[in-house]
Amino acid sequence: MNPRLRRIYSKCVVEVERGTLSDLVNDRYDYLMIDLASITYGLRDPRTFLMNVRLALDYDYLRPSVTFVIDYSRPEHKAVAESRVKWLRELGLDYILAEDEPAEVRAARECLRRGRCIVLSRDYDPLTVMDEMIQPIKITERAWINRKITINKECLNNYLKEKEN
Repeated sequence: MNPRLRRIYSKCVVEVERGTLSDLVNDRYDYLMIDLASITYGLRDPRTFLMNVRLALDYDYLRPSVTFVIDYSRPEHKAVAESRVKWLRELGLDYILAEDEPAEVRAARECLRRGRCIVLSRDYDPLTVMDEMIQPIKITERAWINRKITINKECLNNYLKEKEN
C-alpha cells in the first residue's frame, strides 16, 4: 500500500475489539492467516515466535487452523523466505507462498475462499479485500496485544473523493 493511501486508511480504521490473539480468534474463526513478514518484523528472534505459535496450537491455546503467508514475489523476499520455510517445515506449521501479490493481500484472498477466517497483519492491505482483520498493537518477545479492526467505508470514500478533487 502506498504511503498516501496508508495515511487515509489509518484515519478511517475503526477498532472493534482489543485483546490477546486467542481472545479475538478462538471459537470465532476456523482459520487464521498470518502475514509472517509483517508480524515478525522487528522481532529479535522470529523463530521463537514460530515455536510459540506451535506450542499454542499444541496446547489448544490457539484453536483456529493457522496458515502463514510468506512474501515470495520479489528476489529480495526469496532469500528470507527460504529460511522461514525451513523453520515452518521443521515445526510442522502450514504456509503459503505469495508469489504474485503481497502476502497480506494473498492472505485476505485466501480467507475469503475459506470462510470464518481472519488475517493477522500490521498492514492495512487486507482491508482492501475483506471487511475486518486483526492488527497487533504491541508485540514483544513475551506478549502481544491485538486489535480487531474494520474500515469505515464512508470515511474512506470521502477521503478518496477529496484526493480526486
